[in-house]
Amino acid sequence: MRSNGPATFLMKAVSPYGLALVSYAIFLLACSFPPSAYVFYMDEPDYMFMDISAIAFYSLCVISFLLGVWLLDLLFPVAGFSNEKAVSRLSPATFLLIPLAVGLVFSVLSNIILIRSNPDLFLLFLVQGGAEVKSELQFQRSLGLAGIYLMGIVWWAMWRCDQLNIHGRQRRLVKIAQYLATASVILTAILTLTRGELMPVITGIAIVYLLRKSVRGESGSTFLVKFGVIFASIVLTLFLLASFVRGTTDLTKDVFTYTIASYNRLSALLSGRLRYPYGGRGIYLFSFLGYTNMLNMVIPLRDMLRWPSFMDYWQSEFRAMGPAGLGENAIWAGTFGYIFADVGWFAPLFVFFEGLLCGVVWRSVKLGRPLGIVLYPWCAFCILYWFGMNSLTGRNLLLLTLDAIGLSIYESLFLRYERRQASVIV
Repeated sequence: MRSNGPATFLMKAVSPYGLALVSYAIFLLACSFPPSAYVFYMDEPDYMFMDISAIAFYSLCVISFLLGVWLLDLLFPVAGFSNEKAVSRLSPATFLLIPLAVGLVFSVLSNIILIRSNPDLFLLFLVQGGAEVKSELQFQRSLGLAGIYLMGIVWWAMWRCDQLNIHGRQRRLVKIAQYLATASVILTAILTLTRGELMPVITGIAIVYLLRKSVRGESGSTFLVKFGVIFASIVLTLFLLASFVRGTTDLTKDVFTYTIASYNRLSALLSGRLRYPYGGRGIYLFSFLGYTNMLNMVIPLRDMLRWPSFMDYWQSEFRAMGPAGLGENAIWAGTFGYIFADVGWFAPLFVFFEGLLCGVVWRSVKLGRPLGIVLYPWCAFCILYWFGMNSLTGRNLLLLTLDAIGLSIYESLFLRYERRQASVIV
């Protein structure tokens, strides 16, 4: 059975193709932003306005990414989204509540330890001492990874709850657990002032919600408009809340700092004005190799690669801004800019392989497999986050993959499927 028109449109919009085009549009808008306004708000030169080299480079990267996704679709086609009926050997609610409860317990413990280890935390928030909070807590989180694992479980539970068709009291119990789990992840992100964990969980929930709506063929034009307004309002509110806690007084500048300013740094990189001190060493391609403590406890990759400590690597980006004539509060060069810092104009080739990776995950979510359900929301966020860091191949990909493996084993014990015809053709 084919979905209706709006559902098919929505499915394409939240696919890697649609999300890539959204990010590309944001980049083009940044390059056409009035230079006088940018200089006024950011107090730095505008290098990106109609920069031909930046437009050409970014376009090549987008095309390479889309080619990677398309090639995977071509070689391993999946006609549409699977709408298999899932049947649990346990009570459906129990089946979903067990992983949620385990993840929630560890996440709550993480937050308790964080608060007890930093008794002045809330006082700093009240006096808008967010900058101090950020510098003091960034590297002191004993169970800080619990929030990442729980984030993946929340996305999985949303998908399976809808697929298991849970109703009544059981559905309310599962929803309450999902809300508590989401709140715990958000609390961790707020306590540590890490927008890089706050935005993915919200974006991922939105992606899963839209995909499930599309699979059921329930979306329409009115729904899309309402959802877009609500989602944008939530994201903006959380972003501004984090800015306020950090003590930011100019919220407009803060929005620019974390969005279009990255493309100004991309232009500076391409022209040679900006150079990251540790560029060319692979740090920006596979940062998880050196900066995932769990991995480095087993294999000391950071020492083997002779990479600097995370603090030295992070602070080096701030120091690089001054010689380029750029403000030191904004350091991002965008996903493609960071890749360029390591491999230069070979960056589109690396992005092609990122497209292949997203194609694998997109295929998996279309098949309804845990790998895709857990990883696609992350991939979707990373595509929309192209104005930020090269996050796709970062630490969270490794952690969420472990999440997906664990959930796959769990499902193999307690879940079976009754196959139906694919419900959405894309």
